[in-house]
Amino acid sequence: MRRIFQCARFVLMIGQIIGIGETAVSAQSAAIKWTKDAVVVDGNTAQNSLKSVSSDGHVLVFNTSDQRIVKLAAGQVLVLQDMGARRVLGTLTQGPLTAVATNAAALTDFIEDGTIQFPTNSRDPAILDQQDTNFGPGVKELTGEVDEWQYTVHSDAGSDADPNDLDFGFVADKHLSGLDATVNGKGHLKNNGFSFLAEIHGAKLQKLLFTAPVEGTLKVDWVAASKGSNSGIGEKRLRMPTFFKEIFVANHLPFLYEISANLIFTPGLGEKKAAVSGGFEVSYSGKGGFTATPNGASPVQEMKASPKSVEKVTSSALAAHGVVVAVNAPKIAFGFGTASFMEAVHSQVPDAIKSSKSADAFEARLSSVLTKDKPDFFRTEGGAYVQWVNEYDYAGSGPMSVVPNCSTTHFNLIASGGFDAALLGMTGKGTFEFYKKSETNTDPDVPACKVGQK
Repeated sequence: MRRIFQCARFVLMIGQIIGIGETAVSAQSAAIKWTKDAVVVDGNTAQNSLKSVSSDGHVLVFNTSDQRIVKLAAGQVLVLQDMGARRVLGTLTQGPLTAVATNAAALTDFIEDGTIQFPTNSRDPAILDQQDTNFGPGVKELTGEVDEWQYTVHSDAGSDADPNDLDFGFVADKHLSGLDATVNGKGHLKNNGFSFLAEIHGAKLQKLLFTAPVEGTLKVDWVAASKGSNSGIGEKRLRMPTFFKEIFVANHLPFLYEISANLIFTPGLGEKKAAVSGGFEVSYSGKGGFTATPNGASPVQEMKASPKSVEKVTSSALAAHGVVVAVNAPKIAFGFGTASFMEAVHSQVPDAIKSSKSADAFEARLSSVLTKDKPDFFRTEGGAYVQWVNEYDYAGSGPMSVVPNCSTTHFNLIASGGFDAALLGMTGKGTFEFYKKSETNTDPDVPACKVGQK
């Protein structure tokens, strides 16, 4: 399912600003020299021969006699121009069909020498126009359910005055036996964009640059209520669909730009009937990112934030209770991997995505050679990211406690970023903290309510 919202006016104005056509989403980077393991298939052949892609993107089924495809072997890297690159793990032939088991390939697996840069010859952030990213006329939001979280996300990109602005929001609900929980978020991102540069020589990444402006606001409200015996919220995490995404192409290699949010919510209500609610609003500004070379990495630390308001928690709980809320928003990422491959295939050969059952059937027969990318809940696959994380925790004693009616709130604003070192062909942990601001508030501000605090 596509997770992009209609924003035609935004598309047109960005195209006008950077001087490109309405459907152009490519950048002209230096010519690429491929590694000996790279098997490059032109876009026309790829589009005509690719018939099915498995649900998770790891098995590809081709109907072709093209020797580049039918003779693929484990250890090679299949480069499908305008779709992406996949490391070959094994193949299976059935009549005219060739099924290929794959996983994500690092840039240095198939690029011997080359430079990839967005925007071309510039470090000023810019967004290119969108292509094939609509749900349909009039569709403004996306709803769904995962791990008993019911969510709605919406976004509105661009305006006449501010074509690079993005308004976004989400509502996440859980209704379990004995517990209801809701988190609402509403944000505004100004001048969204990015700069990206990757220089590769000798199949090694020599330089990586990623920066993105992150300026705007975020308001979050939350509520939790118990209505009987409960065992907690279950899965506390929710990875939401992206608010904005776009494919960018350089040298026929598609990269995926995304603006998204993640949520962690953990209410602690031991009573059978109690309710607690609160919220906060923050403003943030500046630019974050990093440069990295084989000798090390250094962050671009120009990000700041401050809470505009932290609401006093309203609670009906009589005993000790608490809430932990962490909202990772906005998260701005640019990457090359399975996600970008699936988006590019959807754009180029949508029928291959719709016909996933064929590739899914081959997956079991290729299981002996198939090793899938290891998932990580909040990981950015094969790329770089900059993000704000808002951490909020509240603990209240309630009127029936030994020390009654005390509450303590901790609020942390953290700006961080990083890159997927393995898929970019680098070493090191690839994470940075650009900024952190912490506040603690105890109510009432008396020694009895501060026992155990540092």
